[in-house]
Amino acid sequence: MFVAGGVTGVMQASAPLDYQLHDSYFIVAHFHYVIVGGTVLGLLAGLHFYWPLMFNTMLDETLGKITFWLFLFGFNLTFFIQHFLGLLGMPRRVFTYGKDQGWDLFNLISSLGAIFMALAIAILLVNIVKTIAQNKAVGRDPWGDGRTLEWAIPQPVPFYNFKQTPLVRGLDTFWIEKQEGNKEGMTYAEPIGDIHMPNNSFIPFVMAFGLFVGAFGALYNGEKEWAVPVLILGLLISFLSMGARSLKDDLGYHIHKEDLMDKKGGKH
Repeated sequence: MFVAGGVTGVMQASAPLDYQLHDSYFIVAHFHYVIVGGTVLGLLAGLHFYWPLMFNTMLDETLGKITFWLFLFGFNLTFFIQHFLGLLGMPRRVFTYGKDQGWDLFNLISSLGAIFMALAIAILLVNIVKTIAQNKAVGRDPWGDGRTLEWAIPQPVPFYNFKQTPLVRGLDTFWIEKQEGNKEGMTYAEPIGDIHMPNNSFIPFVMAFGLFVGAFGALYNGEKEWAVPVLILGLLISFLSMGARSLKDDLGYHIHKEDLMDKKGGKH
């Protein structure tokens, strides 16, 4: 999907073709093949793959497969046809058009595809609610063939992650350890000791909120009178938060060795 989106972008390097397709639905299709095909599908895959690591439960595989096929079918149905709408001259950012322009059927097909994508997301939400309600713990390395060190962390995941720094023996360290019969899955690079942890902070959230506010000002700059003041306010919130975060002397805290020896915070 990402390659298809990339190829239709490379085509725009041809000036005559770009002149014809610029600001048309061809560009909408190209953009969404890159963003949805290359990013959203990856996010959905990562959500299903890493859900057990994050929450110690497993999403239903059958519902996951239904989500994938519905979303893949709906995505291609929605955006592939939009390439042809662009070639037929339909401009982007247009929500209505005359019935005699020849775009009706292709827009109908595109809208049907969006319904399939919405159904896929609805099934994903049902899957999440079902999994949370069942709350069936799956433990460490639920896929059975984890290769990298994140799958060696005990479940539920302790807030400090690793008690000791693991020894990285290769590209797939966890797999190497399992093949050599190490049931714990890790060889340690250092003896157990106190862990220095940072304190929690609300300031990063305030930084992000400032950028969120400033983005509204930037979005409406030149259209609304309040746009510039809102932009300045948002940037002030972000920069002042950054300054406070930089100047604050945060020494953190320590988790002591004796507490770590209790083996609290996760079971294999």
